[in-house]
Amino acid sequence: MGSTRIRGNRKPLLKIGTPGSDYSSDITAYTIENDEADADVVTFEDAANGGARQFFLRGSATQSTQNAAFWRYVWENSGDEGVPYTVAPHGNAVPSANEPHFVGTLTIGPKPKIGGEANSSATGAFVFDFEFKIDGEPTMDKGA
Repeated sequence: MGSTRIRGNRKPLLKIGTPGSDYSSDITAYTIENDEADADVVTFEDAANGGARQFFLRGSATQSTQNAAFWRYVWENSGDEGVPYTVAPHGNAVPSANEPHFVGTLTIGPKPKIGGEANSSATGAFVFDFEFKIDGEPTMDKGA
């Protein structure tokens, strides 16, 4: 028996802020990833653990200026630090051992762009990319 795959046709849960609004209806793509951290000093512990890493929540989302829109949240909260987030790749409301959530705090990135290219399709929406710096390493919440 194979493992259950995470698929792009399921609606993930992406909550940001306090009390935590779900913005998954505005998100078109997301990843939690890490890069080598920029550090002027690497400690022996950093070196022993393979070097310091910086985690990010990156993605794309639709542009909307409505009050409840993700674009509007990013615009109005740009630069805020220590903002709670929850990513549930399986879309489940409660984390479990097989369908965990990834949680922590982050810093909201710069104000998003507004606008885009002309499109004759009524379904063509403007999008923007975002990158939020995660504080430390994400925690995998496997539930009780």
